[in-house]
Amino acid sequence: MNPLLLQILDPIFGRPRGIPGLIGGAIMSRGNAEQEAWAVEHADLAPGKQVLEIGPGPGVGLALAAEAVAPGGRAIGVDPSATMRALARERCALHLATGHATLREGTADDTGLPDASVDSAISVNNVTLWDRQAAYKELQRVLRPGGVLVIVHHRHTMNTTPEQLHDELVEAGFADVTLDVRGRTLNRAAVGILARRPGAAQA
Repeated sequence: MNPLLLQILDPIFGRPRGIPGLIGGAIMSRGNAEQEAWAVEHADLAPGKQVLEIGPGPGVGLALAAEAVAPGGRAIGVDPSATMRALARERCALHLATGHATLREGTADDTGLPDASVDSAISVNNVTLWDRQAAYKELQRVLRPGGVLVIVHHRHTMNTTPEQLHDELVEAGFADVTLDVRGRTLNRAAVGILARRPGAAQA
């Protein structure tokens, strides 16, 4: 992608901040809703479970995840953008108040969570911003044995291939890695990847 275009888009979508970040958040709320719902649907969530969302942005998926794990569970959002965390806090105010959601500063490679503390992890439209090798290690660490990883991304905005992401996850030690390239509105395909941390899932 053109370096000048990247510079323009970074405060809107890459590392959202200020007024451009607020504009980006509004666009993400609409444009990512379908992928957020797909990710939550495939994350093996149920009441009482703990789920991590990496880069929840304006909080659409975090709210859906909190609803899926209530009562007794928790959806944890980690996002490096203060602007996005503020938008997510507004959208998820009820879930935060009941303890079914929390928000904190963090990244895919530095979640700040304890070892083996979440049953599932979700990422929607941000995997190509990660330090991926470091992130894969971090996710292996925080997922419980048998825990599910769901990655979804717009195909037209990826800076790598779906096959490359699949192969990286296999090489990083994830099990049952599956790749699904799905059609969506505006004829833009969405890439969905499912994987598990090896080991038996906890009851």
